Amino acid sequence: MTRSIYHKSILGNEKGMVLAVTLMLIAVLVILGTTAVTTVTTDMKIAANYREGQVALYNAEAGVEQVIAYLRTNAVTYPTASAPARTITVSCPTGYNFNTSVVMNYVAPGRYRFQMTGTGANNASKTIEAHIVKNSYIPAGADGAVAMYGGGPAVAFKVGAGGGYAVDGRDYPVPSNSSCNGSACNTTASITLPAMPGLFTVMSPTLTGNYGAHLEGNPDQTLGLSRETEYNDLVNKILTEGLYQSTLGTRANPAVTLIPNGFTLNGTGNGAGIIIVDDGGELAINGNFEYEGLVILRGTGRVFGAGTGNIFGSLITIGHAAKLIDLTGSINLFYSSDAISNLSNINSLNTTKKTAWRDVV
Repeated sequence: MTRSIYHKSILGNEKGMVLAVTLMLIAVLVILGTTAVTTVTTDMKIAANYREGQVALYNAEAGVEQVIAYLRTNAVTYPTASAPARTITVSCPTGYNFNTSVVMNYVAPGRYRFQMTGTGANNASKTIEAHIVKNSYIPAGADGAVAMYGGGPAVAFKVGAGGGYAVDGRDYPVPSNSSCNGSACNTTASITLPAMPGLFTVMSPTLTGNYGAHLEGNPDQTLGLSRETEYNDLVNKILTEGLYQSTLGTRANPAVTLIPNGFTLNGTGNGAGIIIVDDGGELAINGNFEYEGLVILRGTGRVFGAGTGNIFGSLITIGHAAKLIDLTGSINLFYSSDAISNLSNINSLNTTKKTAWRDVV
């Protein structure tokens, strides 16, 4: 009887079950706690990575704006169809992280693209592809070494055969030394780039002297449509808004120089940009003179001289019923795509803006 009661007391004892349940509850709480900690830690990492990704994106955007600011304020050799890539190097301000060198690629005339990468902590990185457009008030391209858009065009060439070409539409590079003088400014025409006409007019010109020996291009001389309105609009904008100065610009900082009515600019030295010889003004080349860009003769404005003068780019005449260009001295007018391309760095006449961008990586 006693033994039977003992066995019943053991079977009815529930103290061990309470301990088991307690341990199970503790295990569940530990698992829940661990899961919560893991979830919070993962979320914090995700948030931190997202934050640094945004920092990298903002840095990339800052880099894009830095490149555009550089293009607006510095002389830049832009890529072309024949040389479709150029490296641009900018500075990175303190507190930002982006690559300081980008490759700008040619897309179409006046349109370019480049990629900028910004970085953040934890190896965060974002790359933006930016598309930019450069608009210019300067008429695109040139029609020849000399383009006479007004009426009654006439050119007086030297009589003798010596001295080489005075008007040459073959593409000449600008001198390596922008401060050269005399014969040191001479360069050799490209044999790979296409030649422009030597003389472009809108009506048959009167040519005197030995133009066979002093006129070259592809073709030497041609007729075409007038672009006088385009150049008149350019000149009027410059004069109306006062976008000119009385001194010559440089290759690094090309500028617009005005020779007003009744004023003579003695052409000795070097310069780059646009010279406007207004109605009644004169550009007298009496010494060593080397200029790169456009020379625009308006009305009776004229260029002449007996010094050693090379003008690389294009000479334009507008607003005349009759116009004589006197090349009986030692003035050489050479077409140069280099010189004309550098006009994109006259910031007052050009605008650079971002048209689109996309997140690449």
